[in-house]
Amino acid sequence: MRISSCLHSTTEDWTSPELSGTSLVADTLLEMESDVEFQELTKKIAKIGVDGMTKEERAKRRRALDEIGIPNFMTFVTENDDNTNNESSSPIQNKQLYRNEPTILQLNIGLYCNQACNHCHVESSPLRKEETMSADIAAQCLKLLQSTPSIDTLDLTGGAPELNGQFRFLVKLAREWATENDRKLTIIDRCNLTVLLEPNQEDLVDFLKDNQVNVVASLPCYGEDNVDAQRGRGVFQRSIAALLKLNEAGYGTPEHPELELDLVYNPSGPFLPPGQASLEVDYKRELMEKFGIQFNNLLTITNMPVSS
Repeated sequence: MRISSCLHSTTEDWTSPELSGTSLVADTLLEMESDVEFQELTKKIAKIGVDGMTKEERAKRRRALDEIGIPNFMTFVTENDDNTNNESSSPIQNKQLYRNEPTILQLNIGLYCNQACNHCHVESSPLRKEETMSADIAAQCLKLLQSTPSIDTLDLTGGAPELNGQFRFLVKLAREWATENDRKLTIIDRCNLTVLLEPNQEDLVDFLKDNQVNVVASLPCYGEDNVDAQRGRGVFQRSIAALLKLNEAGYGTPEHPELELDLVYNPSGPFLPPGQASLEVDYKRELMEKFGIQFNNLLTITNMPVSS
């Protein structure tokens, strides 16, 4: 029996063969039906649309900042500060803003996801089937990449980007073009981990490896209870199984430094994350001792859900 606290568990407890090729979507949809906050949000989106929600959220945030006397960012940066010699003066004031050449092309290629995390900043879920990148747009993005010499990173996100039909098209053609033109290109897959076990994704790890794709994976805690509370029942077990699968392919291991595996921590709710360096030490210790999992770096972020 798997122990919830993870103590004394073995790798076999977390790599059940029944998980591979099974979908998390049904469980996610079931949980969404009982989520009152999600149901209210769905009704609101249906009434005013996604664009309306975005505008409403921006206005709400602006009002909240006005109430505590925080000025507009652009105004704050460019306005003259009468206290320029004061040690408390902001180092970003009295500055001119310049537009540099872009180095990263980040594409959100769709909002469809096998999960519906309560911290998701774009409200991805199994219901978001229509908001997805078309083949024509994907081709235009590749043209943009090829015609912009300063871009050295292609960063793919979603939703679960791997569940979009254009994901492999973008990765494969971008890597082939970069290789043929002797151009250094980093490709990043923003992965929720559980997608690696979804049906028809059994070869996904091999595909990522063959195309030298770096994986940046969500794992908001190294404990099962916290992860499942934030991301859905059963997500932690699937995440551990996916990480073991990535390690087996060489991701995050010293033997394959070219296969980078970074994890992402973000708190649920209006909280700042702990220090990144110290938390990374904890993650590496806990994941290694309990599961034998290795990874390169831990990234801590503060996420702001649209619905908050």
